[in-house]
Amino acid sequence: MTTLADHVAFLLACDRLKAVTRSTYLHDGSRPENSAEHSWHAALMAVTLAEHAPAGTDVNRVVRLLLVHDLVEIHAGNLHFAAPEAEHAAQAQAEEQAAHALYGLLPEAQRAEFHALRAEFEARATPEARFARALDALQPVLLTWGGDGLGCAAREPDLTAARVLRLKEGALRDFPALWTLAQDVVARAVASGTLPA
Repeated sequence: MTTLADHVAFLLACDRLKAVTRSTYLHDGSRPENSAEHSWHAALMAVTLAEHAPAGTDVNRVVRLLLVHDLVEIHAGNLHFAAPEAEHAAQAQAEEQAAHALYGLLPEAQRAEFHALRAEFEARATPEARFARALDALQPVLLTWGGDGLGCAAREPDLTAARVLRLKEGALRDFPALWTLAQDVVARAVASGTLPA
């Protein structure tokens, strides 16, 4: 049976996502973004860029995937993109445990739904999950170098254009307009001197 108290406990626990710091800074460079800001921004991207999703994609489901998949960072934290593979494996295990702890606050049916959404995002087997993953990959590129983005050379001195594109290609290449956008943003960053080639 669904209870309002269960929902409130879950929602208050999820407020802690605002305290999880990411390595990507806000577009104005003033501070690191938090994971709640990242999730909101990626969900807004899904609505705004919906025309670039494959025909028949359920954009509302994409938004749900983007809002749910990072909630586990409340307990597991956010792993830096350049972390060694062993740390990624440990993070995956920590996120699985975090999902059980956090989603366990929900009534049974919603608990199963949230686990399914997270699993769908991770498996990338549906058009919705692939589009969500593409937006999740594009968002830091836009914040860091898009428009008048300041770059991150001082924080990430080993990051190059070639490495950024290598890291992002797998998620973006099936979405030609988004992949071209990422390449253009990176090329402009190289031309402006905010990203080494």
